[in-house]
Amino acid sequence: MRAPLSVVILTKDERDRLPGALQSVDFAEEVVVADTGSTDGTQDVARLSGARVVSIGWEGFVASRNRALLEARHEWVLVLDADERVPPALRDEILDALERNDPAMAGYRMPRLSHFLGRPVRHGTWYPDYKLRLGRRSRGLRAEGGRVHETLAVDGHVGRLTSALVHHPYRDFSDALRKASRYARLGAEDRYDRGTRGSVVGLFVRPAFEFFRFLVLRRGFLDGAVGWSVAFLHGSSYFLRAAFLFEIQRRPGSDRSQGRMRRER
Repeated sequence: MRAPLSVVILTKDERDRLPGALQSVDFAEEVVVADTGSTDGTQDVARLSGARVVSIGWEGFVASRNRALLEARHEWVLVLDADERVPPALRDEILDALERNDPAMAGYRMPRLSHFLGRPVRHGTWYPDYKLRLGRRSRGLRAEGGRVHETLAVDGHVGRLTSALVHHPYRDFSDALRKASRYARLGAEDRYDRGTRGSVVGLFVRPAFEFFRFLVLRRGFLDGAVGWSVAFLHGSSYFLRAAFLFEIQRRPGSDRSQGRMRRER
């Protein structure tokens, strides 16, 4: 007998993208939408789809994700974002894993195929981008990390699925730039707290290297114009992070004793 599945989706103002995510997981026994303060009707859209909606406060990516995970009622949980979709091939793999319900498995990673400007990005640092998204609550399924780009973890053996989770991270290029700036600032704050400080290398050399790594070393050029666009975003995120580090360390009261701090690279 197949083990039941809970799907947990953390949202805020995702009325336009949430329906696609919900439709792609209609095979689950339970879908929980944990909303962190939407004002665009996201909660209504979720309820109309049959999802159970819970309102939670925003405490950062890690704390809010963990709060959302507490709402799952079943042992196996699939963690999804509103900008992600479970295609039929991945659905079948997930159902097969739940049918086996191997007690030795604490969770499963799966590749994630991101799209940009309507096209899949199959090269560069964006793919295969394996993510642990299916895990057991009894094995400590949880979010870990800093202010941004949290990761999921479990205690025990983690297997791999082969079919990709589909990801549409940006609505358009403007949205991509806004998110790149926001995440770069959060990443800079994390690094500042760990003792990292800005440097000329971090501001100019590292972004150029990351652009080259994405485009050439990881063959991002094979994705054509989209590959060049994503390589630009990738390199720019490193420039922004380094720039924000300089800004943070110049705030009144910040520690400017550069000699005993690690430099950003």
